[in-house]
Amino acid sequence: MNIYKKYPVQAGIGMLILFFTASFILISSYIGQERQRDLNSWQSKLSIMADINETVLEEYLMTQSEKIKKITENSSLKLFLTENYLNKDKKDEVFRAQYAHIRNLMHLVARDYGFSGEDNNSANTENDEKINKGLALIDSEGKKLMATKGFLKDDVHYQKTLNNVLSGSDVQIIDFIKLPDGQALFGYVAPVYKIHGAELKKPVGALIILFDAKDTIYKAIESFHVDYQSDETVLLSQGENSVIYLSPLKEGYGLFHQRSFDSDDLASVFTVNNPGGFAIKKDYRGMDVLVLGRRIRGTDWFLMQKIDADEALKESDAHQQFLIITMTLALMLISVMFVAVWRHSTSRRLQKLTNDLESRTALLDAVSDNINEHIFLLDQNENFIFANMSLAKCVNVLPVDIRGKSVASVLGVEVANILKNVSCEGSKSNTAKCMIAIPIGHSENIYHVSTVTLMSGDYKDTRLFVLHDLTALKAEQEKRDRLSRGIISTLVKAVDLHDPFCVDHSTRTRDVAMSIAGEMRLAENSCDALEMASLLANIGKLFVPKEILTKMERLSEEEDAQLKKNIDYAVDILRKLEFDGPVVKIISQKNECLDGSGYPEGLTGDDILIESRILSVANAFVAMASSRAYRKGRQINEVVDILLEQADSHYDRKVIAALFHIAENKTDWKKWKDVSN
Repeated sequence: MNIYKKYPVQAGIGMLILFFTASFILISSYIGQERQRDLNSWQSKLSIMADINETVLEEYLMTQSEKIKKITENSSLKLFLTENYLNKDKKDEVFRAQYAHIRNLMHLVARDYGFSGEDNNSANTENDEKINKGLALIDSEGKKLMATKGFLKDDVHYQKTLNNVLSGSDVQIIDFIKLPDGQALFGYVAPVYKIHGAELKKPVGALIILFDAKDTIYKAIESFHVDYQSDETVLLSQGENSVIYLSPLKEGYGLFHQRSFDSDDLASVFTVNNPGGFAIKKDYRGMDVLVLGRRIRGTDWFLMQKIDADEALKESDAHQQFLIITMTLALMLISVMFVAVWRHSTSRRLQKLTNDLESRTALLDAVSDNINEHIFLLDQNENFIFANMSLAKCVNVLPVDIRGKSVASVLGVEVANILKNVSCEGSKSNTAKCMIAIPIGHSENIYHVSTVTLMSGDYKDTRLFVLHDLTALKAEQEKRDRLSRGIISTLVKAVDLHDPFCVDHSTRTRDVAMSIAGEMRLAENSCDALEMASLLANIGKLFVPKEILTKMERLSEEEDAQLKKNIDYAVDILRKLEFDGPVVKIISQKNECLDGSGYPEGLTGDDILIESRILSVANAFVAMASSRAYRKGRQINEVVDILLEQADSHYDRKVIAALFHIAENKTDWKKWKDVSN
């Protein structure tokens, strides 16, 4: 205070600088939090995209492996290769007949895969047609017995894999093969064992199938598209000292492009070193990208999901720039106003304070003595400097008799310890606010405690307390909450009684919807609205005749139309109630479909609330997974597959992807197949 009086200009400038510094620190912190929130959102989006592409690719590889295994189990094929293995001359009529039969079988298999039906035997090496893909039958010594027309001549590309299989390994993938003409192949080598006998460890031959990667693997990872210009899904593998890009790249980069493994800032290197990790890195073009990776099971491949940072964070950057400009201008305006007010008020302040001091003191005393809050001021030794009439009445003494006494002597040792150790929100600064139970007088009540440490003046380092009694308010709030929960529970029970085939449907739908919302990291207020909508979504069924709800046969068009009106009934019942969030709107859109085929309004795409899309998937999932009196519930995986078939037409694929991730871990959902539940 003395410094302020002696150097008012310097003190004002110092305060202004301190204000600017604190403001910019807060602005920077807020902008950083906004940036991290945007990055977290993109991490979730890329994770969903990568998971879908990973699932599609792994399912394709597994399907092809099982299909090839089935071919090698053919009895005729096993018999032919067994005879070939045992009979070295292969001149008898029976062997030639077997050869012809197997050649016809290979023709059929080739046509099934879309290869040429014509074949080349091992003696025909002058064929000029360059197809490369196809299938070939190999004997136990690695000699090609027969192959489709144009099959890859140079066996060096798959020789190592073939040797492993002929030594007793199971089906193995032939890693990507790059041909001089730019064609990329990959394939499988599957062992063929003897048709009978105990000596099954060493194969009597093998089946090789080579696919054009452009028509298979590359299509598989391009099957899932989103509305982004720069998103890209890339397959990678780790070379000796480099990362190899196995799939086509943008901007003219050649197939099987390689980059040094020494660059920690490279997106592909990060993906190989940190499968599942998320970061901002440089891609093969030198562009900043958001990248997230997965490892493909059963292979040495990695899947890299990325999007240009410029596109992904365009809105975020614009928002940050807007915040910086807006907040900076606001700071400048506040500073100008501060200087103007300070200069104007300085010349008149002392006189005004002198004239108003007594009247303000009287006014403050009158106010403090006529309000219900307990207000008191404590010095550094926890002694009372001031206490208002409200506190004095609680302890049955006069305010003047409290002054100078310790808190322990007036309110008790327990209260003194509570007030001394107040630690709650804001307590790291000179202010604190929280709710605590304090035994003042003859009862223990809940108080909202506000305390501030005075930093200047004659009462510097003293603590001002304001205690507001919330006991009655808290009790009333808890009573209203219990009443609200009871009403909702009663309504849900009424629906269950009216539609006995759907007992607990609303609560189960709520459980599934909230699990999906959590997986998708929906905002807390959106989750609250979704939970309320899930419980009340079927209230309109109370106005649908019970015989329609319990009818075992297929509903007529008139009955189906009447059943669909339950949405209109629900909206009419709930529209005049006040909810925290768009509960009624969520319910009204729960039967809408992305392609516009839903009801009641035929909405499409993003016109449907995300909460409604989640509720739609949850409702369908519970309906199919739960048992009814007239049918058993479906398996969880079967329900997810059915939903996936209707993704992008009826249901949101991202919502189904979130459901897919959590369905396997929800063991309590499996009990819904029990009708007794």
